[in-house]
Amino acid sequence: MKEFNDCILNTGLIALPMRGERFTWHNCSDDGRSLWKRLDRLLANDKWMERWPDVFYDCLNPRTSDHSPLVLCGDCRRPQVSMFRFDNYIALSPGFIASVQGIWRHHIVGTPMYSVTRKLKALKPIFRQQRKMKGDLSANVKLAGEFLEVSQRLLQEDRHDPLLLHLEHCCRLVFLKAVKIEQVMLQQRAKLQWMKGGDQCSRVFFRKVAIRRANKRIFQISDEAGNTFMEPNEISNVFVAYYQKLLGGDRTDRAMDLRYLRPWARHIITDEEANFLIRPITKDDVKTAVFDIEEDRAPGPDGYSSGFFKAAWPVVGEEITAAVMDFFTTGRLLKQVNATLITLIPKVSAPSLVADFRPISCCNVIYKIITKILVIRIRGILDKLISPSQTAFVPGRSISDNVLLAQELFSGYKQCRLPPRCALKVDLRKAYDTVEWDFLMATLQLFGFPSTFNRWIEECVTSSHFSLYLNGEVHGFFAGARGLRQGDPVSPFLFVLVMEVLHLILLQFIEQDGGFAYHWQCKELGLFQLSFADDLILLCKAEIQPLLQKIDARIRGWDGVGLSFAGRVQLIKSVLLAFEVYWAMAFLLPKGVIKEIVKRIRTFLWKGNSSSGYPKVAWESVCKPIEEGGQGIRDILALNRALMSRHLWSVIKHEKESIWVEWIAHYRLRDASIWTVNAKRGAWSWRKMLELREAYHLFRPPGPKVGWHSLFLGPFKIPRNSFILWLAILGRLSTMDKKWLQQLDGHCILCTDGSLETHDHLFFACRFSRLCLGTIRRHIRFHWPYVDWQSGIMWATSRWRGNHVVNAAYRSLLASLIYHLWQERNFRKFQHKTRAPSIIGSLVIEEVKRRILSASLHHSISTQGLYRLWQIPWPVEGNAS
Repeated sequence: MKEFNDCILNTGLIALPMRGERFTWHNCSDDGRSLWKRLDRLLANDKWMERWPDVFYDCLNPRTSDHSPLVLCGDCRRPQVSMFRFDNYIALSPGFIASVQGIWRHHIVGTPMYSVTRKLKALKPIFRQQRKMKGDLSANVKLAGEFLEVSQRLLQEDRHDPLLLHLEHCCRLVFLKAVKIEQVMLQQRAKLQWMKGGDQCSRVFFRKVAIRRANKRIFQISDEAGNTFMEPNEISNVFVAYYQKLLGGDRTDRAMDLRYLRPWARHIITDEEANFLIRPITKDDVKTAVFDIEEDRAPGPDGYSSGFFKAAWPVVGEEITAAVMDFFTTGRLLKQVNATLITLIPKVSAPSLVADFRPISCCNVIYKIITKILVIRIRGILDKLISPSQTAFVPGRSISDNVLLAQELFSGYKQCRLPPRCALKVDLRKAYDTVEWDFLMATLQLFGFPSTFNRWIEECVTSSHFSLYLNGEVHGFFAGARGLRQGDPVSPFLFVLVMEVLHLILLQFIEQDGGFAYHWQCKELGLFQLSFADDLILLCKAEIQPLLQKIDARIRGWDGVGLSFAGRVQLIKSVLLAFEVYWAMAFLLPKGVIKEIVKRIRTFLWKGNSSSGYPKVAWESVCKPIEEGGQGIRDILALNRALMSRHLWSVIKHEKESIWVEWIAHYRLRDASIWTVNAKRGAWSWRKMLELREAYHLFRPPGPKVGWHSLFLGPFKIPRNSFILWLAILGRLSTMDKKWLQQLDGHCILCTDGSLETHDHLFFACRFSRLCLGTIRRHIRFHWPYVDWQSGIMWATSRWRGNHVVNAAYRSLLASLIYHLWQERNFRKFQHKTRAPSIIGSLVIEEVKRRILSASLHHSISTQGLYRLWQIPWPVEGNAS
C-alpha cells in the first residue's frame, strides 16, 4: 500500500469528486464485526481535469459483491450564462486604458454611483471580447517561445542583419509579455501568495487550480430532513432555501435599548471621538482604501477585482471617488452595489449537509472601498471600547495573550489540593450569520456612536442582497434580514462590539448577583471570561499533537506537486514556518515537540513526494544564514525562545494593555523584580520563560561567514540551480565514492575512462565536463582553472565577486553548468538517456541568456558589456529588460 501511495504522489494524481455511497468496500460480516472502508476511487492528473473539469464518479450499491461499482459520469450541462469576471491580465493589454476611456467619457444621467455602475456594465462585453481574443494563454506562451527560437536561429546565421535583429527583438518582447500574462492569470486563479517570491512553476499553479475547482464542485447534498439530492437544480434549490431561511426572511423591527448597560461599559465615545468618526471624506481616503484591497481576492457579483480599479485609476478615479463620497453624503447605497455573492468552503473533508459548508461573502469592490474607510475609523477607538479579555481583531492586542493566560488559569486542574475550578468552552454556532440587525444598531447606540455613523453602518448592513455561486452558476437573489457577512471588511469589528455586549450583560449579572464566585486567581482583576472571536473560555488539553497533525496535512497537500529542492525551501520558509509562528508565540515548545517538527520539515525537504532519499546536509547547516553557508531556514528552537522572550520583555515594561501582563504582575511578581522572582511556581510556560532571563545560549549565536556565499547572489540567480551548487560546494551530492560500502561500480558514468566518480572528478577533471566547458568557451569568454573543486570555488569567489552584472552572469552560469552536469549524470545512471557535451553546453548558455533577458536591468555601460559578452542583440528601447 505504501508503494501504491508513493506512485500516486509521484505521478501527481488527484482524486475525482465522488457522488453516492461514501464507502466502497464492506467485509460482508453480520457477526458484529462489520467493517466499512473507502478503498476504491478514480484518479486523474491536472491536465485531464483541466480538459474535463465537470467529471465525477458515482458509487453504486454493491449488490452481491463486497466492492461497490464506480461509474464515471460527465456533467455535459454547461452554465447558460457564464458569470463575468475581470481577469487582471487584461490590464496589461495595450488597448486597456483606451477601452476604459471610450466608455468613461460618456455622460450618464443619475447619481455618481449609478453612473459608475452603468459604465462598469458597459465595459463587460468589451472585456469579454478581449479575453476571448487572448485565447489559450498557455498555448500563446508555447507559440511565442517557438517563434523566439526560430528568430534566434535565423539571427545566428547573420548576426548583423538589421531586419533579423528587429525580428528577434520583437519575438522576445512578445514571449516575455505572454509569460507575464500567464503568470498573472494563474496567480489570480490559484491564489498562491507564497509562489510570488519562489519558483514560478506554472505546473504547480495548474495543479492548484484543478484541485480548487474539484473541491468546489458539489454533486450531492442532504437537507435537514435527511433527503439526498443529486440533480443540479435540486442541489441549488436546497442551498438557496437554507440560506434564504438563515439570512433572509422578513425582518422584524424591534425597538431595543441597551443603554442601561452603560454603567458597566469600559468607555463611551466622546464628542471629540464622534467628530473623528464622521469627519469629511477626502480623495486620499478613497484612494488609500482602493489600493489596500488585494488584487487576487474573489470578485463580487459585478465581477471586477481591485486590479481593474488600480490599473484604470487615472481614468476612473475621479468618478469612483465621487460615488463613494456621494454615499457618505446621502447615506444611500444602490442595490447592485451592495449585492453579495456567497461562495461555499467545505468545513469538513467529506461534506454531506449544507451546514458542512462555510459561507464566504464576496462583495463588490465599490462597497469594500466604503467599508474599508469605515474600518479605518473604527480601529482608531476600538481598543478603548473593548474589554481586555477580548483580543481578536482589536488593534494593539494579540490573541496569544489569552492563550498564555488560559495556560496559567488551567494549570494544575488535576491537583485536588487546589481550589475547585470550572471552565466552559462555548462555541457560538453561526455567530456571524445570526446577528440581529436591531441588536447591532442598539449596540452602536450603547457605545455612543454618532447617529450619522450609525446610518452609514445600517445602510451597509441592511441593504444587502444575496446570490449563491454554486458549481459555476449564480443561483437565487434575496434580500438579507440578519447576520454579518464573512468577507465584508467591517464585519469582524462589528462582531467584536456585539460580543462586548455579551461581556457587559455577564458583568451586570456578576455585580448584581451576590452568589457569584470568581474563578481562582481572577477576582482581583475582575476576570470572568476569555474571548477568542466566536469562542468563549477556550479549554483544551495541553498537547501539541494538533500542530503536528496540521503540519502533516499541509505537507500531504503539497508534496506531490513536483517542486524542486529550491521550491521546497521556499515553501518551508514562507508557508510551513510562518504556520508555526503562531504556535511559537503562544507556547514554549518542548524540545521533543521541536524535534518532531524538525523531523517532518527535514523529511519534506529531502524526500518530498518520494519514499526514498536521505538528508544530504546536517539540519544545523541548513538552518544557517546564507552568508554562513546555509539556506536561511530559521532554527525553530531559537525562534521559539526569541518569540517567547518578547512576552518577558512585555512584563519588564509592564504593558498595561495586556491582561496577561497585569495578571502576572498581581499574582506572580507581586512586589518582586522580574530578575529575582522564584521560578518554581506557575505554569510550565511561565517557569521556562523565567529561565530565558539568563539562558542567552539558547539563542543561536552568529557563526563565521563563508566567502562562497556570494556565488548565490545577483539578479540572475535560478533557485533550482543554486541549490545543487550549494550541495556540490558542501560535497553532499550522492557521488559514487560515497557508495563504497554498497559495493557498487564507482566509475564515472560520464567519461567512462575508469576514474572514480568524486566531486573533484566531476567538476571539472572529467573529460565530459571539460568538453562542456569547451562548448561554453566557444560561445563566450569563460575561464575555469584546472584545479581541484574546492580550489576552483575559492578562485570563483575571489574572481566573480561584487555586484557587476558580468560577474553575476558568470555565477549563474557556474550554477547552471553544475546543475545540468549532475542532471546528465542522473539521466544516464537512472533513465539510460544520454546527451552530447555540446547539447549540455548549449542548454547552459541558453538558460542563462533567458535569465538575463527576463531580468530588469537599467540602461548602463556594464549592461551593454554584458549583452556584448553573451552576444545578445541590444534592445531598441532604452531599457534592457
